[in-house]
Parts: sequence; structure tokens; C-alpha cells
Amino acid sequence: MQVKVLWIGKTRLPGVAALTEEYTKRLARYCDFHAEELREGKGKSKEGTAAEAAMLARSEGSYRVALDPAGRQWSSPEWAAFFRKRSEGGSRGVCFCVGGAEGFSLPFREEADLQVSLSAITLPHELARVVLLEQIYRAFTVLAHHPYPR
Repeated sequence: MQVKVLWIGKTRLPGVAALTEEYTKRLARYCDFHAEELREGKGKSKEGTAAEAAMLARSEGSYRVALDPAGRQWSSPEWAAFFRKRSEGGSRGVCFCVGGAEGFSLPFREEADLQVSLSAITLPHELARVVLLEQIYRAFTVLAHHPYPR
């Protein structure tokens, strides 16, 4: 199964970069994983940003999941169930989209197949990336009956 994570904005914190690299290595054992940082453009219009347009293009053909504060919150078992369902029947890959500090425009959110929230609290977007990567990894380890999530 192909899993992509795309985010808007440069990674500035060395700890976030290190954790991103670590989870990328770990996830490669379970899926065809790819993470990509997209350059944050200047300004935002009703139609979104150039970064959002690039994100839509790079996620074309995938089941697009946008991180959004108003999205559905999942427990860790629900994350695992999501990946189990997506992997059955040879379905298309999954692409998680993480917005910048301003979040996503309405048109971008409407293009998503699903909107998910990581927490009821507000997370800095760099921290949200790490939490997302950890939850994806946790879901795959649950499916593989690996002792990590215990």
C-alpha cells in the first residue's frame, strides 16, 4: 500500500526533522511510504495557495485525507481499521495532507475525501506532522501484531 504525507512549510525544528526521518524509516517496513515538504507560498485567496495546488496535484489519484481541526477524531484502533479497510481490495493509496500555520482553504477541504483531526487541542503544524507519523506507524504495527503499541 502506498502512503504519502504532504505538508506545507519548511521544517525548522531539528527534532521534528529527526523524528520525521525516524518514522519514515520505520514505516518503510510496512508500506510504500513517502513524505514530502511543499514550499509555503505567499498570500492566501479564497481559492487557496500555490502550495495547496501543488498538494492537490501530488495527491491526485490517492485517497486524500486532510488534517483539519473540524475533522473526525480517531482512536488508535480506528486508525488501524482505516488502514486495514484501505488496504483490502487493492484500493488506491492514501495521501495525508497537512496544511501550514493557516490551515487549508475551503476549496481544498472540499477536495479531500476525508477530514481528520489529531486532537481537540491546537497543535503547532510541525508537531502535528510528528503526531500524524506516529499514529500511522502505530496503526501499521497494530495490524502486524507488533508489540510497539502495547
